[in-house]
Amino acid sequence: MCSVKSGESVAKRDPKVFVINHKYSKRQQHEFDSLSVPLRHLPENLGKIKLSCPACSYTFPPAWFEKQGVPLKPVKPKYETKGVEYTGPARWILTNISQKCPRCGTDIPIELPVNKLKTRGSLFGDDAQRGHDNKIVFIYSLVGADQSLVPKLEKEIRNLKGNICSSKPPESWSLHMKELWSGGHRKKHPVFKELSFGDVINISNDLCGLIKEQNLFVYNIALCAKKTDGKPGSIVNHLKNEAYILLVLNAIDEWTSKNAQPQIFFDSEKKSQANETIHKWAQETFRGSQHSLLYGFIAKGIEIPEPKFVVPASHAGLEIADFVSYVIARYHLRKWQGKDIEIDPASMGLVTYLGYDDQGHLIWRRQEGYPWDIFYN
Repeated sequence: MCSVKSGESVAKRDPKVFVINHKYSKRQQHEFDSLSVPLRHLPENLGKIKLSCPACSYTFPPAWFEKQGVPLKPVKPKYETKGVEYTGPARWILTNISQKCPRCGTDIPIELPVNKLKTRGSLFGDDAQRGHDNKIVFIYSLVGADQSLVPKLEKEIRNLKGNICSSKPPESWSLHMKELWSGGHRKKHPVFKELSFGDVINISNDLCGLIKEQNLFVYNIALCAKKTDGKPGSIVNHLKNEAYILLVLNAIDEWTSKNAQPQIFFDSEKKSQANETIHKWAQETFRGSQHSLLYGFIAKGIEIPEPKFVVPASHAGLEIADFVSYVIARYHLRKWQGKDIEIDPASMGLVTYLGYDDQGHLIWRRQEGYPWDIFYN
């Protein structure tokens, strides 16, 4: 059971506060039953929160990862007036939810944070993975900016691509590191075939400088496992799912703390003619997280659009995200091989890095340069 209020007046009605006790249809119940909460890490600041039962004085932490009956997200009103579908910006916003005292069963209300939406922006994501000996790493990166700054980012990438190849329109080809770095792929590429490896290093340095100068939001997560931990496909899928939701929720938490709404786009993993492609694993992972109390404290009453998977490299931000993921993936590979690092992540400026230490604790650092010693020593 929970309480909601309207974020804006709906159809010129005064905002209301009321209690909802949602009952699912059969289809909705089936969808709800298929979801699970994929979260298991609590931000340090939330670990200090405790509930105190007014009936028995028992003190306990909230059940942050317990599956809630409704998603803790704003709800669009169904009708403007009777029979007329609502299409406006107003939303019903969840303000509190109750949990039962584990000792006496008393319902204890938990007030949810509600921040006022002031700005919007875009984040663009891509992945990479590498393996060496018995080790495998899966990587996701997110790169973005406030909506007012995205056009400048697009212009900078167009200019950079124009410097690489002035004979072809920048929008007619994609900047993809796998094709640029590999000599075999480079020879077959209509734009990259004339480039030397020295040119590739220079382009990489230019990209690092662009990222640093644009003062972008840059997030990266790298999760590792041993190849002998299970079947190769299942290991990669586990790392991918966990990396995806940890990185997405970390970014959402920071943006909503700044009263901002991020729209998140990832390179599609599937070949499709459609502009957007549904990735069921990502959809279920994100929707499952919305049924946790933790999500309510991360989203802070701001409506977060479900991340979209779009045509690869269809935006300048996706080309930069591909570069960031490639740099960190190659950094891991070269470290494992004991070889020199060709592209130092420090050249990209401040990046928020996430990973596990050797005790299994999720660590994040915002710094220049990859925190290898923190994650792996």
